[in-house]
Amino acid sequence: MSIPSGMNRPEILRRPPSIEGSFGGSQMWAPTPLMQNCGCGIIAGLDAVMRLSGEGELARDEYIKRFNEASCYIRPIILPGKHVKPRKIFGNEFLGSFGVSTGRFRRGIKKLALSRGIGIKIKGFIFKYEEKVKKYLDMGVPVIALIAAPFNNVKLLNCHGVPFNVGFHWVTVTGIDDRYMEVSSWGGMYKIELKDLEKATAGVKFYAVLPYDKLQDMP
Repeated sequence: MSIPSGMNRPEILRRPPSIEGSFGGSQMWAPTPLMQNCGCGIIAGLDAVMRLSGEGELARDEYIKRFNEASCYIRPIILPGKHVKPRKIFGNEFLGSFGVSTGRFRRGIKKLALSRGIGIKIKGFIFKYEEKVKKYLDMGVPVIALIAAPFNNVKLLNCHGVPFNVGFHWVTVTGIDDRYMEVSSWGGMYKIELKDLEKATAGVKFYAVLPYDKLQDMP
């Protein structure tokens, strides 16, 4: 994959320094099963704001503190009661949330950025995404994607090519070529075939997180 200059890679996290780092944050580090189930939108927003803050490596314990703080701004929709059908992630069952809606994400990440002294504007797009993603990444602008595939028919391929089917899932976009999109999810690097994203049922929308000083350069 051809990686653009000014690449928006998520920051490497240390767990401690002697252990190999992750590729961005992971909702599976969250302290509760509920947040492990619905925390992907929080992770995507937090990683974007960290990127704009210019932060480098961060210990995992400190990242979890940041995640807990970010969850006060980017708030998932929590379901009442205990009757919700469990959902499986990596073979484990979780329940209790619909995740972070697009409206809550947009409002929450703006508030999170402002808490760090950064003013941002969110630019959503669907069409011509290959061209726009490349341009934003070259500008050093974080790009986030929401995969809202109702039939869980979009596959994330890990480094061994093992597929993980996803339905409603937020990811950080880190690269793109003419066949694959590279993303950060669950603390690892994954690829998605572009043909998967172009399915009518994929329902993918992209969000560029632009600091005010880059608005004049937006595509």
